[in-house]
Amino acid sequence: MNRQSLKFKVQGSKLKNFLNFQSLILLFIIYCLLFTLTGCGGAPAQKPSNAHITASEYSQKAAKAVEKGDNEKALSYYMEALKINRSVENTEGIAVNLINMAAIYQKKGDTAKARELIGIALSMPDISAEARSEAAYEQAKIYLKEKNTAKAKEWIDRSLSLYKGPLEGAKLNLAGRIAFAEGKYDEALIIANKALTLNKENEQRTEEANSLRLMAEINAQKGLYAESKALYMKALEIDKELGNSGKIAMTLSGMGALSSKQEKYQDAITFYMRAYDVSSSAGDVDGALEALDALSDAYRKSGDEKKAEEMLKKKSDIKIEKKK
Repeated sequence: MNRQSLKFKVQGSKLKNFLNFQSLILLFIIYCLLFTLTGCGGAPAQKPSNAHITASEYSQKAAKAVEKGDNEKALSYYMEALKINRSVENTEGIAVNLINMAAIYQKKGDTAKARELIGIALSMPDISAEARSEAAYEQAKIYLKEKNTAKAKEWIDRSLSLYKGPLEGAKLNLAGRIAFAEGKYDEALIIANKALTLNKENEQRTEEANSLRLMAEINAQKGLYAESKALYMKALEIDKELGNSGKIAMTLSGMGALSSKQEKYQDAITFYMRAYDVSSSAGDVDGALEALDALSDAYRKSGDEKKAEEMLKKKSDIKIEKKK
């Protein structure tokens, strides 16, 4: 494989990681807000019914399953929440669950199903601007995954125009990611800095770390390795503070890619091994498989072909076990 192909492979892996973890918890926050918002004129909203409470509990379970990397269980919980919301014609709850499920299908690589669910949500006439904005956000993610940056930009702009609120920084992170994918590094850095400021102001710690990771990747691409590492370290500190295993593994993998870019392959192996250990211990099979892929590549670049093959063998064994 030539150097150019390797560059695209690394960038593709980073993009996949970003899209895998982004926004699911944000949608759950919006879902919870449905039961605490005040009515017109500032009057308190009605106390949620038992059906709404049960649906919310299923959504909480789904969000926790997502954090652990258990997509099938998360889909099952979201489906139960969706059924309950349909049984009482809770239009907003139906839309939010459809969008959450679309995000998981996207993570599983089923963009057709994800797009179908988002289309249904967007076709619903009585949902809030917040929910419609999140649907547009998910649509932008799909187009970015398909490398259609023009369409991705169109949809993230639509998302921001519909609703900003405390989650504006998250949407700007995606806008920055789109600019980065287009090779517009200076523009991407400006957007990421704005997102970082907003995320700090709105106390969105998870998204603050996402901003820092994006800035780290941009700096690495520009050859500013020391700056990149410092940004990754700040992101890792937040990840650990929040106890988010998926994000910790993502940051460690980013540091591994940074080390590999500098041909510091032993350092890269150490970071990727840490990412594998975190993902494996958290029960995140997909994360563990990605780390093993990166480990194999790093070992091969270091000249240790035997270890590279061992990592691929371990990956194969895990995939077989996963199918049982």
